[in-house]
Amino acid sequence: METIKREVIKLKKAGYGFVKIANTLSISVKEVRSICKEVDKVELLKGNCKQCNSKITSVKGKKIKQFCSDRCRWDYWNNKQKVERYKNDI
Repeated sequence: METIKREVIKLKKAGYGFVKIANTLSISVKEVRSICKEVDKVELLKGNCKQCNSKITSVKGKKIKQFCSDRCRWDYWNNKQKVERYKNDI
């Protein structure tokens, strides 16, 4: 059970929703919700920016932030597109 809790927390921090977590781990949505309620909400709201790895805190009740700013979000997606184009050219 502890491994499932860790996996749910890991996926929730990655930005997955309840339904996607439930489908990934083959458990019920109700179980995912109850696990997330048990976990300290502050822990789920803290994370790191995908681009610059700076610490960010999300707002309770909103989608979990993945980037610290619009600049980091733009840079991340533009770099990702360049890499994908490069892979397709090879």
